[in-house]
Amino acid sequence: MSTPKPVKTTSASAAKASKLLTLVSSRLRVTLVDRRVLVGTFLAFDGHMNMVLSSCEEQRTTEAREEGGLVRESTMRRALGLVILRGENVVSVTVEGQAPVEKRQKAAGQTRGVVQGVGRGK
Repeated sequence: MSTPKPVKTTSASAAKASKLLTLVSSRLRVTLVDRRVLVGTFLAFDGHMNMVLSSCEEQRTTEAREEGGLVRESTMRRALGLVILRGENVVSVTVEGQAPVEKRQKAAGQTRGVVQGVGRGK
């Protein structure tokens, strides 16, 4: 039986992943294929660009034709809470607000702490 070979990531996908990693805990505006816009706190993502947003709100713009040919746009909003987005539905991602520095460092594994050596306990 042969062992499976590790999957190598290309430099482009690794660059995308590291860029997204800096945005964890940030407030994002995500536009979907069906023109809906979701605004929420970015929690996680994977290689398929599936995303997890918390405290998410949906914004949908609708057009209504009135008499006389006038077009009236209205925006409907609703609270969704925790949302898992499929990557193929995402069209664009925009940063609404940066996360506090502490949260960004924690997400990237750059937390401050006490460094202690690990020994055999003698």
